[in-house]
Amino acid sequence: MEFLRTDGQSLLAAIAHSRDRLSEEMLFEDAARQHKRYEKVQEVLQQADELARDIDRLNGVAITRSLTANAVEMWFLREGNWQEPQRFSFEVQDGAPVSLDRKLRETFAAVAPRKLTIRERQEYLALLARWYYSSWRDGEWLAFESYGDIPYRKLVNAVSRVAGAGR
Repeated sequence: MEFLRTDGQSLLAAIAHSRDRLSEEMLFEDAARQHKRYEKVQEVLQQADELARDIDRLNGVAITRSLTANAVEMWFLREGNWQEPQRFSFEVQDGAPVSLDRKLRETFAAVAPRKLTIRERQEYLALLARWYYSSWRDGEWLAFESYGDIPYRKLVNAVSRVAGAGR
């Protein structure tokens, strides 16, 4: 759990400490083995994707095409809990266009946080993993650290790409 919570830094720090101690004690062969181990852990960490993290830090949005014209579906994940999906429409309101950035900020603000049971959480995360890792994935996943730190520019681009793919 600590490995996931620290994105692997806890294990790297322990290995580096051991390597440095062995080197100071002039046990160079053992230090070299620890260094190899350190490099292997770094390789594993470089292969990790957006879903490989502590579940309570898993935040993002899946953007998929909608059956409704001029819209996309947004599936919000907050701290490992699926929120109510939202339909994001590109329709003009009151005869004046509204910026996508502003509409997306309003959409995110309207999502009420909810907690799922452990069983529901497991089932929904299994569906996310199946969709995310599939060769037939239709849509985009955008991960972010927290709901206070959403990359709206990337989100606008992802929504535009998914909406454009449906035309």
